[in-house]
Amino acid sequence: MTPTVTDIRDWDWDVIGIRSDATAAVASALEQCRDRIYTDTRDLWDYWSGVAADAAQDHLDNENRNARKVLDEIEAVSSKIRVADDALGYAVRNARDKIIDAELAGFVVTDNGVTEPESFRGAAVGEPDAASHWTIIQSALRTVADVDSENARAIASCVSALIDITPAPAVFSPTEAAHDWEMLTDGTITAEELARFNANLVAAGLDPHQLDELARGNVVTALPPGAFDYLENFYAHAGPDGLMQLQQQLADDGSAAALDTRTNLANGLLILSNENISDANDVRGGWDRLPQEVRDLVEARPGTPPPGYTVPTTLDEFLNTLPPDIRSELESEPGAAARAHRDAAANPEDAAYVDSVIRNRELWEFVGSGGSITGTELGTKLVEAATSQVTVLDSIGTTPYGPFDTVPISIPHAAESMLDVATSNHEVSARVLTGDLDGDGQVDSDRDQLLTPLFTHPWDDDGESAGRLVNWMSEEIGTAHNDSTSTFADSAGRSAFGLAQYLSHEEHYDLLMDLHGENTSNIGEFNPHLVRAFADGLYGYVPNLAQADNSGAWGLGDLEPIDDFNHAQRIFTLMATDSESMATFGTAATTFNRHFAAEYADDSSISREPAAFAGRLQALIDRGIYNAADEMFDDDLARDQFEHQRREDAYTTSYTVIRNLVALDPRFSRTIGLGMDFYSNDIHDVFVPAFEDRENSPFTGDFSTYSASNSYFLLESAVAQHGLPQDERVLADLNRIGLLDDSGELRYP
Repeated sequence: MTPTVTDIRDWDWDVIGIRSDATAAVASALEQCRDRIYTDTRDLWDYWSGVAADAAQDHLDNENRNARKVLDEIEAVSSKIRVADDALGYAVRNARDKIIDAELAGFVVTDNGVTEPESFRGAAVGEPDAASHWTIIQSALRTVADVDSENARAIASCVSALIDITPAPAVFSPTEAAHDWEMLTDGTITAEELARFNANLVAAGLDPHQLDELARGNVVTALPPGAFDYLENFYAHAGPDGLMQLQQQLADDGSAAALDTRTNLANGLLILSNENISDANDVRGGWDRLPQEVRDLVEARPGTPPPGYTVPTTLDEFLNTLPPDIRSELESEPGAAARAHRDAAANPEDAAYVDSVIRNRELWEFVGSGGSITGTELGTKLVEAATSQVTVLDSIGTTPYGPFDTVPISIPHAAESMLDVATSNHEVSARVLTGDLDGDGQVDSDRDQLLTPLFTHPWDDDGESAGRLVNWMSEEIGTAHNDSTSTFADSAGRSAFGLAQYLSHEEHYDLLMDLHGENTSNIGEFNPHLVRAFADGLYGYVPNLAQADNSGAWGLGDLEPIDDFNHAQRIFTLMATDSESMATFGTAATTFNRHFAAEYADDSSISREPAAFAGRLQALIDRGIYNAADEMFDDDLARDQFEHQRREDAYTTSYTVIRNLVALDPRFSRTIGLGMDFYSNDIHDVFVPAFEDRENSPFTGDFSTYSASNSYFLLESAVAQHGLPQDERVLADLNRIGLLDDSGELRYP
């Protein structure tokens, strides 16, 4: 591809040379390893002779020669890259000189050509004119492209030759997994055994680049043949309990090698589960590859606990099955441990379910510690399991009695580790938020039944883990914009729309504003991290809430059945229940307001829609604050203090774009905001605080293009959409400054 003038100006002179040096370093390291292996092996054979020794020597020599061939090809790649660096450097310098020649002659050079500035007096006699300079520059740019193409072909040829002679990756033998499990469970793990096992896990794992590709939603073809069979057989031999014992043994070892192996052990189970990972033969991971015991554990429900559990006979044996934090809590209260053991023995089915909740917590806390990405089906089943668990936990004390009534064991952080693993895969979140659990494009589950327990449970982490279901969509907009390989842009939009539908539904809104009945805690007080996740997930879609953007799943009228914005108001009200969430939404709305206000004030703009969008966003922010204050407080002073604090949270720079517009014409300072405030009859500085020092007010942008007439049109647009505020004091104020004519219509004074 032919470079542009900008490409030449911004040329990175070091990047190709760095890659050549890095390739040469690989060759050097490989050569050192080859020489050391050859020398050390010969030293071991000093006193070995005979036919077998001769055969071994022949094999060693052959391997040494093969390694030399690989080395030669790597060095050839490095050399070709260095040649390309030199050739491209010369061609780019030549093109840069041609650009400089044109600029020194007084011309302006851009990607679109060479032009004469207004003050240009003409080219010197005998010197090229603008068109000639552009012809010369284009020729130099084409030379850069030709040099690049020629050297790229040479490098590709060397890489192809390297691939041809590089040995294929070793295939896992059918008995490898059984051998490793037996080796690790014979009572001792030597350093050599640990290294062997870790090497197998690494071979069946992903490097950081591949993990990054997986995070983008792409299919990763990375594993050698037999890797999935190895992982499947190994984890089947281990089972959940054996896996937890092995990871604890590695954790207790504490060495760097043991901890590295522990991380790879955690990641291996998720690699096995992931449908987007394949080996060289296109064999893929998935839910069905997981050990049956793991699947049974995930799908455990009250009344159908996983098979095989029996309540230990003695109290000590029972306590030994419990994690340290749960055991400590039981033992801290006199008689609690014995009572729990007695109740478990009397209700073995309920005890089995409680045990499954504990084991799930421990297993997924370990598996999630590795940082890998779950398969989609496993992830959705983990969300379903988490919903089931918190539903059972929240039913304690109700009738009919549940497992935690008959076996009263408190389990801190239940379900949080499952959600942490599930939400490592954005596709899982998208399926849950849209109700399309199997990904076929059809709603096949009751989304609300999944989300309501997760959103209303009293989380030990204030909703942080549950929030990871919903906090990623806005960020994905930027990721998709900057990275064309991301596959989540569309699902992010659908997920955000699904979340907005849920939050703005009147029944859900009422529940989240009064979680335990009328005049009780709201979601911001109850699970503040969850509300912050709502804000993080939706702030990028603020224009959609104001119907200023009708793209993707957010078609006009999709969220609002009629044009009253009640649904959007509910979402803004929920955000106002937490200061950080209000700050997030306020900052986003202010940013979009800047864009709309600037578009409206642009002399070339003939549309008043941007003003309506800006006014609508302004009104939504304030209406959300007022609604939250009314819901939370009966006392006028407390309500006023809350509104003041939330406005400071929302408008972190003190003044929004519309306030800045209004400030340019003091006559409008008490009326424009009112015209935009849905159903508000309050004239107490709704939008514009008093400006004690108007000249030095910290405006949030450059508003030099705004004028009093802009402000008037902004008011006119708002009034046309929402009508005049029906308050005698407001109307009198409008009359006083001459904004109403005799018939009560707006006019420019």
